[in-house]
Amino acid sequence: MSKTSRPSHEIDDHIATFSDEERQEYTAAETALDLASILYRVRQERGPTQREAAKRAALQQQASGRLEKAASNVQLGTLQRYLGALGYRLEISIIDNRSGNVAGKTSLSHI
Repeated sequence: MSKTSRPSHEIDDHIATFSDEERQEYTAAETALDLASILYRVRQERGPTQREAAKRAALQQQASGRLEKAASNVQLGTLQRYLGALGYRLEISIIDNRSGNVAGKTSLSHI
């Protein structure tokens, strides 16, 4: 085993000791970080600063900063406005964990 792969296994081993509640919190934090990364990337691709994107979405600049840092729980309406201001829409899928089948899907557009 190489030294570079060992820390990864230690982290996985540590996560394996989590209670169900801790595992859910970890998964929620991981998802929030993924979302923040996506929001940062799409804003960078479109070109506006955080301040410009916030203004387009009728948000305070601090709110757009929090979205990109996963610093708070994101309200769906805020996320929808922010993405709409950048020229994107939000799509939500409900997926069965057991089968992987999509039970439902909806697309939210900025009005």
